[in-house]
Amino acid sequence: MSYISMSIRAVQVVRGYDGDKKLTIEIEAPSFKEKVIKLDRILSFTEDYIFIACPHDTVELWEYEGTLADIKAKLQAVGLMV
Repeated sequence: MSYISMSIRAVQVVRGYDGDKKLTIEIEAPSFKEKVIKLDRILSFTEDYIFIACPHDTVELWEYEGTLADIKAKLQAVGLMV
């Protein structure tokens, strides 16, 4: 298993659906926190966000500190970037 350490804060957490079949969305943390993330959970990165797969087919959207180039460099350094 491979992991990456990042400073993140949740922007949007999709918790599923309510009784009317509408998405239940929460807005989360106001500050950045250091987190170790299993790479298998990462769906994609953009310049501003990381999309994380969660249980029950839900997705969390997180902001991260740094740049996309920083993330690519971390992954390349350990041979995980093609």
